[in-house]
Amino acid sequence: MVHVYVGGLVLDGTDSPATYTIGEDGLKGWWSGVSSEVPTTKRPQSHGEFQGEGRLNGRLITIEGMIHSSGDQAADLNALSGALAGGELGLLVVTEADGPRWAWVRRVGEPDTKILVFGQTAAYQVRFRAADPRRYATGEWVETSPPSAGQGLVWPVIWPAVWPGGGSSGRITLPNDGKAPSSPSFVLSGGFSTALITCVETGARVGFARPIPVGASVVIENGRATLDGQDVSRWLRYREWTEIPGGFSRTFQFDVTEPVGEPRMAGKVDHAWW
Repeated sequence: MVHVYVGGLVLDGTDSPATYTIGEDGLKGWWSGVSSEVPTTKRPQSHGEFQGEGRLNGRLITIEGMIHSSGDQAADLNALSGALAGGELGLLVVTEADGPRWAWVRRVGEPDTKILVFGQTAAYQVRFRAADPRRYATGEWVETSPPSAGQGLVWPVIWPAVWPGGGSSGRITLPNDGKAPSSPSFVLSGGFSTALITCVETGARVGFARPIPVGASVVIENGRATLDGQDVSRWLRYREWTEIPGGFSRTFQFDVTEPVGEPRMAGKVDHAWW
């Protein structure tokens, strides 16, 4: 079975003793699909209708189980009722056989609890909703510097020729090992005057037209840019956002103007499943 981590709690779906346990069929909506909606418009002068582009709804996750209290039962109940109680966005992590997968969720309503044995045992049900129905596994960061020439050969060449190394292609390749499309994230470290990220396969571009000094980094993800926690999205250019399809990879080129020090680009994509 699994472990679920959410709101500072550990919900245990194994046979080991734990305060919060998950029932045999107590994790619903995590592995199942989600409903979709396709907008339609009736044809004014013909049979049938026009169909728009379909979209999946959010994912509703229901967790049911038991609370086994070895000490203060009220404190255990209060801890459950306090999980994501303020309407905040929280990370729900499910450990699976092939590793942890996660989703950003908000709690739906209040937990339903029922004391079965006072001071010892209670039943619970708590629900969460993920606005993004995809389940993610964290990808690995890959880094590069801007393109630079390698070491050259001296002509005439003495055979057999030995080709020297050095230099940088200025490119990184990000694989999405899941089954659903996923958006990449980038961290651009200074110094440079402007920067450009280009998807080699599609030609889609995202630019950043603001100087970044040495030691500072701008994070570009989810359609926005942040610098030291402040939104600097107004400096984004082109905004030709691209997703990496499930089971595929994309290569991204990093270019800068007026480099200072050693500018770097780090990128990753989280593997995604519907």
